[in-house]
Amino acid sequence: MNTLRAIALALLLLVFPAALCAEAPEPALTSPGENIAWTSPEDGLDMARLAYTSDRGDEFSRRMIIRVLRFNTDNFDFHLYSSRWEGQSVPTMREWAAGKNLTAAINASMYLKDGQTSTGYMRSGERTNNGRIVSRYGAFFVASPREPGLPRAAVLDRSVDDWQNLLPRYDIVVQNFRLMGPDGRQVWPEKGPEHAVAAIAEDMNGRILFLHCSDPASVHDFVEALNAHKDLNLNSAMYVEGGSEASLLLRLPEEFHVWNGMSPASYMFSSRGDAIPLPNILGAVRRTQK
Repeated sequence: MNTLRAIALALLLLVFPAALCAEAPEPALTSPGENIAWTSPEDGLDMARLAYTSDRGDEFSRRMIIRVLRFNTDNFDFHLYSSRWEGQSVPTMREWAAGKNLTAAINASMYLKDGQTSTGYMRSGERTNNGRIVSRYGAFFVASPREPGLPRAAVLDRSVDDWQNLLPRYDIVVQNFRLMGPDGRQVWPEKGPEHAVAAIAEDMNGRILFLHCSDPASVHDFVEALNAHKDLNLNSAMYVEGGSEASLLLRLPEEFHVWNGMSPASYMFSSRGDAIPLPNILGAVRRTQK
């Protein structure tokens, strides 16, 4: 009987590898007007959960929770991974993290119907996923500068930054929708579609933030929620994915989380759970040298 139990446990761990890591308690919720309750599980990594309720004065008001991972670029590097140049089937977020030894990961970008090509410009070194600059996309995430003196990672706003000069000076470039204008200015329609949202931002201190809201919400309300939490001190932000594919991962020695998006129709998580193939992701890796 003991042998059978041991075999059953081994099979369970193969099917549900999250059992190898504990789901540790998350940070306390912070409401607008409160100081953000950051926790710091590792040097250079901070976590928070932000609460926000859209106030429309009708039954369509929505409450959302936004999870935030904030990285000091002295402690973390950012890498772009694409199944297009990995020469393999499309991994799940969990598989990407295990295979690349990632501390955290988020969607790199939306993708086309072929299941691999980013909807906007995407490049890592000499490897290009999509070489076309999309005119209606107003933001770029850049990392791994090719020369000293540049920020190690940044989110560029096409309307204010010298992006044409800066893009060739970075190894990693990903393009997508601008989440907000300068000073947090709203650029999204108020009554847009509601879905989960994943985004990447840069704060005024040059730190990079991974942002994720599992709850269905319009992007307009998502931006309003970020602006309501002024302690985020955001400089610029980029939308990267919506719907059930919007994913965020945190992988620490004694803590493991994968967050996915809910469906607005049923207000339930996707039936695929976190087993959603994601062709293009951005991963955070702890730097071995500063």
